[in-house]
Amino acid sequence: MAEEEPLKGWLITSFFGLCLLVFSIQLIPGSTQLTLSKEGFKATSLFRGQFTKWSDIEGFKVGYVGKTRFVKFDYTSKHKKHKFGKGLAKFLSGNHGALPSNYGMSLEDLSDLMNTWKSVTQFEK
Repeated sequence: MAEEEPLKGWLITSFFGLCLLVFSIQLIPGSTQLTLSKEGFKATSLFRGQFTKWSDIEGFKVGYVGKTRFVKFDYTSKHKKHKFGKGLAKFLSGNHGALPSNYGMSLEDLSDLMNTWKSVTQFEK
């Protein structure tokens, strides 16, 4: 096929090469991690992290996005950032957001851990 359609061959090779690069980066320690603190949590994927305050989250639960299960969450009504993105995510998946990984835990245990941290830090204020 590559000899008959060289452009198509190069596009396919480039796509899968990029996929291999992303996969390889995810294997580097620290590229995907979850950091919990009294103030909130930071979910990091491909070395890019996003911090979210516990007070901005309603709660965590296990649910589906398409055919894949994730730990999902909704923001409180007081959270005013990312309105379009939250609305689109809610329309497509039923929730505002999801954690990008299970971080080596079962989804149920991760959801329980996140809800416990949210609850405990709420009473420490």
